[in-house]
Amino acid sequence: MFIMASINRIDLHQVDLNLLVVFQALMQEGSVTRAGYKLSLSQSAVSAALGRLRKLFDDPLFERSRSGMTPTPKALSLSLSIGPSLSTIAAVILDDVEFEPWQSSRTFHLAMSDDIEMLFGPWVARQKLDHNWSVNFAIHQTNSHLWRTTLDDPLIDVVLTTTPAHMAADFRAEPMFSGDYRCVHNPRLLNLSNPLTTREYIETRHLRVSFDLQRGWVDEVLAAMGHQRNTLCTISHFSGIGPILLDLPVIATIPEHVAVRAGEMYGLRVSPVPLQMPRFTISALWRTEVDGLIENQWIRQLCNTFVQVHGL
Repeated sequence: MFIMASINRIDLHQVDLNLLVVFQALMQEGSVTRAGYKLSLSQSAVSAALGRLRKLFDDPLFERSRSGMTPTPKALSLSLSIGPSLSTIAAVILDDVEFEPWQSSRTFHLAMSDDIEMLFGPWVARQKLDHNWSVNFAIHQTNSHLWRTTLDDPLIDVVLTTTPAHMAADFRAEPMFSGDYRCVHNPRLLNLSNPLTTREYIETRHLRVSFDLQRGWVDEVLAAMGHQRNTLCTISHFSGIGPILLDLPVIATIPEHVAVRAGEMYGLRVSPVPLQMPRFTISALWRTEVDGLIENQWIRQLCNTFVQVHGL
């Protein structure tokens, strides 16, 4: 009785549920033209559907900008419910439906720090090229301090970052890989032992990488030993390491996966850190509400494949 009363109040007879499909396509594509192409509809048909959606929800929903159709706050709020609902309906009707990257023009938005991006970016671009996928990928910057703010944006599908110590029920996490830290330096500018000695590590100047340009865990480890890191300068992104180490006699202490990559790209020597350093774990994070979406499941599986291919 309660269910029927709720349906009567909504009066679904006056609502074309196909409009919600158009709404979701506009959210994903940010363009009337691309949404029409995705749905095999003409541009005029999508525009007409958008007009009906605006009337239905009493809101502009999408406004024109330089980057395309920008969703209003109302549209962003609606998408949190409409997307999962459409996927649930599709799963019930189609059963065992699978996401087909060759058939979709969807853009996946992933967020990560640039040390992971240095590996993931080239790899995922190569996958798209080799497999002739129609999907697109957009990589955003984030880190372990900003992951929550990043995932609050409905546009973001998955965040790859250090596993948070605490997570609310609104979010899910899947550990991807664990790793250690390594030292990198230019052997043409620094004549150091291989592996480095503790004395060399303490006495040599360092390049510090810190997103907020503040002290990091290396500083804390050395301070506990009664030493202060001999820092030449601090940068906020891992991508700046190679150019600096090519020209300056400094050491950088960075995650092993990016140390190996930087060593290959710039001819740097990679060496174990001669101190007891903590390990880290990188996880995939996403919002609980999109857990059952077939496209979100697909991109998470793609992230798992990336880890396996790179032996992380």
